[in-house]
Amino acid sequence: MVSESPTVGESGSVSSDSRRPAGLFGSAFSIFIALLWGGLPVSIKTSLKYGAPLQIGWMRFVLGGLVTLLYMAVRRESFSFKSSEIRPVLIVSLLFSVQLVFMNVGQDLTTAGHATAIGTTMPIWAATIAQIMIPSERLSRWQVLAIALSYAGVLAVVFGDTSESTEGVTLLGDVLSLVAAILLGLRIVLISNFAQNVSESKLMLGQQVVGTVLFLMASYAFERPTYTLESDFWLAMAYQGLVIAGFGFLANAWLVKRYLPSTITFYYFVMPVAGVALAWLILGEDPGRGLIAGMVLVCVGAFVYGGEAYFKTMRRSPQPS
Repeated sequence: MVSESPTVGESGSVSSDSRRPAGLFGSAFSIFIALLWGGLPVSIKTSLKYGAPLQIGWMRFVLGGLVTLLYMAVRRESFSFKSSEIRPVLIVSLLFSVQLVFMNVGQDLTTAGHATAIGTTMPIWAATIAQIMIPSERLSRWQVLAIALSYAGVLAVVFGDTSESTEGVTLLGDVLSLVAAILLGLRIVLISNFAQNVSESKLMLGQQVVGTVLFLMASYAFERPTYTLESDFWLAMAYQGLVIAGFGFLANAWLVKRYLPSTITFYYFVMPVAGVALAWLILGEDPGRGLIAGMVLVCVGAFVYGGEAYFKTMRRSPQPS
């Protein structure tokens, strides 16, 4: 019997695929990737001391592209794109570029701790968007509760520490960071669906090529790029480019291609713990009461939502003999 191949609809939904719940390896790898992502806002905040937001973006794309090219060369993947692959690659690439603009500019206008806590709402947005894109899915009472908790956490972070006494925090920066988290959730859902028919490395390479071109042009059009030999800047760029934009993006795409997104994003609640701790240790940011309260609410919401989706999926999926 010939199995039905997966197809991607206009909305990016997949009619048939082989994704399964994450097992021990997928779960452990997800936690490791989430911990790495927790350090991203700190590295962005560090690099923004020396360069402009759009400049940081295209430099990060270039470094990430080098990792992706090496990955494809080792796997002996073709660097050419089929006509059927161009549309999903362009959609993901343009969305990624827009999302990174909001993230970098938002990070420039708020603290790394705030950006980390707000960014942790990404699993909630990803799961909510998946509900919209897949009409057969319905929100359960536990998921509604989780969303309410996470939204309350966002309000606590955004409005709890925006007084003048909290250095580095602005309402605009927090709002832009929230938009970035929503767009990231949408991008993860689309990548998970598109990757059923397109190599995850091609999706990542497309992001990096399109992002480099757009951000490079925008940087010289709207900014005054500055370059430095400071070691802190290049260490921060290496983390953003090689570790996150390179290894981190490829690893996340690899995971969501093979496992159900709800069982992967379940573990992303560890991100704010790592991010806030690093912001305190490296940048000396003192967590405010709004950040601490909001982070707790967001983590609980992400845990409840992801846990409910995870165990529901495990109950429905046939167990291997």
